[in-house]
Amino acid sequence: MSGEGIIRNQPLIHAPLEFRLRSGGAQAKDKAFITCPKCGAPMFVRDSMRHNETVKHLMTHCTNTGCGLTGMHELVFVHFFNPGMVDRPDLNLVACPRDKIPHILPPPRADADDGQMSMFGPPG
Repeated sequence: MSGEGIIRNQPLIHAPLEFRLRSGGAQAKDKAFITCPKCGAPMFVRDSMRHNETVKHLMTHCTNTGCGLTGMHELVFVHFFNPGMVDRPDLNLVACPRDKIPHILPPPRADADDGQMSMFGPPG
């Protein structure tokens, strides 16, 4: 067949997938992608449609060429941690249970005696 390798009268180009990186150069992995339910590889979001104020449908495709799954995922608002400044009582959004609110703590110090004064520790 004479049309192999040509789409819309233009030759095919090689475009390898590039995974986005987090700060520090590490691959984003499952933090920035949806995970394929069949093979576990990252999936790209190709399109999205807002279903309503709390639901969005995402058209996705698997980055694993051996899998190639395409499908639709549903992104659903679950609950809020902070209600925000906009008053929308018509939405009837659910607050997160108090014991489930995530708290971000600073990383533990590996060496407490590094010569640096602590704002919260006893005077030294």
